[in-house]
Amino acid sequence: MKVTRHRPDFVLFLVVILLALIGLVAVYSASAIYAYKMKDTPDYYFLRQLLFFAVGMFGMLFAMNTNYRLWYRLSRPMLLVTYLLLGMVLIPGIGDTVNGANRWIGLGPFSFQPTEIAMITINLYLAYLLTKKGDRVDDPKASFWPSVILVVIGFVLIICEPDMDTAITFAAGPFLIMFVAGVPMKHLRNTFLLAVLAAVPLALMGYRGDRIKTYFNPFEHMDKDGYQIVQSLFAISTGGWTGRGLGHSIEKFSYLPEAHTDFIFAIFSEEWGLLGGLFLIALYGVVIWRGIYIALNVQDKFAQLTAIGITSVIAMAVFFNIGSVSGLLPVIGVPLPFISYGGTSLLLKMFMMGILLNISRYTGKPGEVSTTQPPATAPRLKHGATIDMTRSRFDT
Repeated sequence: MKVTRHRPDFVLFLVVILLALIGLVAVYSASAIYAYKMKDTPDYYFLRQLLFFAVGMFGMLFAMNTNYRLWYRLSRPMLLVTYLLLGMVLIPGIGDTVNGANRWIGLGPFSFQPTEIAMITINLYLAYLLTKKGDRVDDPKASFWPSVILVVIGFVLIICEPDMDTAITFAAGPFLIMFVAGVPMKHLRNTFLLAVLAAVPLALMGYRGDRIKTYFNPFEHMDKDGYQIVQSLFAISTGGWTGRGLGHSIEKFSYLPEAHTDFIFAIFSEEWGLLGGLFLIALYGVVIWRGIYIALNVQDKFAQLTAIGITSVIAMAVFFNIGSVSGLLPVIGVPLPFISYGGTSLLLKMFMMGILLNISRYTGKPGEVSTTQPPATAPRLKHGATIDMTRSRFDT
């Protein structure tokens, strides 16, 4: 019984490229007025995003053609470096302060967000840890508590920036990874309830409390805290079924703040209408579907958990972003994957897709797979090589 190394998931590859190209067009349209006002050139943000896309393509192709088990071996040092960077962001003089938050580290004309890196490394490390524990996954001392401690450390560092929005997204992937790995439900249930209880007072403090009050009736607060979401709703509603047309948004003329970043979906819906917005959501649905399909059909546990972690990062970001922009959720500052302007987000999301695409090269039906040596010591896979199989909640 063997599974051969085959071509990557073509549908997933094509949809990711399509989303990134749509993002380039959307960024140019949404940012042109703001860029002209701030930088005296309408294509400033578009050209930067185009550069990030080119580098992201290289990163995705590199990861797609690099055996995913490399990340099994590198997951521990990668997580340590990430947490070091998250700590450095909080040091005055190293972390860049923007709007009262320390979330970036500057590198000349560019900057990057360690939180985006953390989205990958925490999922890779937990996939490594829970795979390594194997049949001890039921032992909370071996699997559950080490996982929770690592997630809490990252969560607290991100909260200190402060960035509760990203912290919530950061914690979602590890929770799903632990569930799929077979960590006892009673531990996960109790942790979830405790997290909700702890999050309530945090959510009601400061500007976050204002966001929640605004959420229930934004039009009562449209002169202050509700202004952004009201303008976003205006943009979506005036788009109608087919939109105003590319480049014809009214809200991007300084009416809607963050038009090319977190609220780019509103501008996209204004220009392309409800049908365009539904098409974009459908593309994300395909990405999530293919990610779940890959996780269900790969027999290596580390690959399976990694695929679930990567898919959850995309799914949660889409859910929070579109939910916020459309008024279904309180405003949460999470970029829309592949679409919102932001170099770190685009680069890392495309790199994650590269890892997922590489995992897709080793999918196979249960009858085609053999159990061999564990991922940490197995040689590099080539065409016709075999991979190992370990069990999780997906196995039947």
